[in-house]
Amino acid sequence: MAIASLKAGETISAGDAVFVSSTGLVFKAVAQSQDNASVAGIAANGGSSGDLIRINLDGIYTSTDTFNVAERLYLDPIVSGAYRNYDAVASGLALTSLAGAYATEIGTAVTTNKINIEISLPRFITNPVSVLLLESSSGLTIDAILQEDGSTIKTESAT
Repeated sequence: MAIASLKAGETISAGDAVFVSSTGLVFKAVAQSQDNASVAGIAANGGSSGDLIRINLDGIYTSTDTFNVAERLYLDPIVSGAYRNYDAVASGLALTSLAGAYATEIGTAVTTNKINIEISLPRFITNPVSVLLLESSSGLTIDAILQEDGSTIKTESAT
């Protein structure tokens, strides 16, 4: 297990996913920009701005949260420092007006409260509700849009 100690740039709680800023300070990570989604590790202790924070860079972290064994955990695009399973991250993203988010895998739950930290590089994923459908006279004509609940939205004819 590798542990690093860095100075906090804001109040951080034990268990928060954190990134290191260009100034060398540690902040809570959030998946809204590539820099902020470049997770360094999970805070092993909490503290206020200016305090030293121990960061678990890899290995096993014992969390106060509960997970399903073998589920992969990703950085949350809304709540700073949080990580959830992919379905929770994607459904949370769909409720926002963000164009997308940076999916950063934090690790895998090895028990109901232990995470094997294996941080990946952030990858941009598109918000599924931000995709626009455009129609042109030279392209495909769309008669209706099928919604998730099975209902349809009829489109108007331009003729």
